[in-house]
Amino acid sequence: MLIGLGAMAIGGQSLHEAKVAGERKDIAYAQLVAGMPALGWYRVQGASYSLIDAVTLRGVTGSTLPDVYVRVHPAGVPAGGEAPAKLLVHIEDQQLADHMAATLARLAEEPYPVAGDEKLEEEHPVEGMIESFLTIDRTDQKGVRGALGARLADDYLVIAQGRKPDGTGRGLAILLAGLALVALSGLSLLRRRALPPDEAATE
Repeated sequence: MLIGLGAMAIGGQSLHEAKVAGERKDIAYAQLVAGMPALGWYRVQGASYSLIDAVTLRGVTGSTLPDVYVRVHPAGVPAGGEAPAKLLVHIEDQQLADHMAATLARLAEEPYPVAGDEKLEEEHPVEGMIESFLTIDRTDQKGVRGALGARLADDYLVIAQGRKPDGTGRGLAILLAGLALVALSGLSLLRRRALPPDEAATE
């Protein structure tokens, strides 16, 4: 039943996102971080990110997870600074995560100037979906907080880079699957209660 309720929540959220965030909006960085919207599909103006500000995470087995989180800096503020970030981009790319984990480990052991390293210094535009309370990975956020410390603001947003709203069909399918699981679980509980105690114990 809990799985069904969870699926209903996720499906309902997907339908809500498809309705509310069905069209991409251009928004100024300052307006975005001031408003702290709960959801939406945005192209952020007046800000960008460079991989020099990236952090990677490790799973319980010690392997690098496919999740790369990068601090976004407003225009006029250099990448790699210490100012607390109000916005992160979340990129899911195992190859990039492995490359960045190796690069960051090398920098930690033997720092070197990054000038000329185009992959680290290249500026990227920010565009994607706000990660909501249902879609954000709270375990990831603990790891990101531990890695960035004071370089991450107390209150911040995460944008899933490149993500677009799911179609209403997917959200509806998840919602209906959740409803079916809840209904089946409810019928099973009612059936068990209707059985004599000895028979219910064998179910």
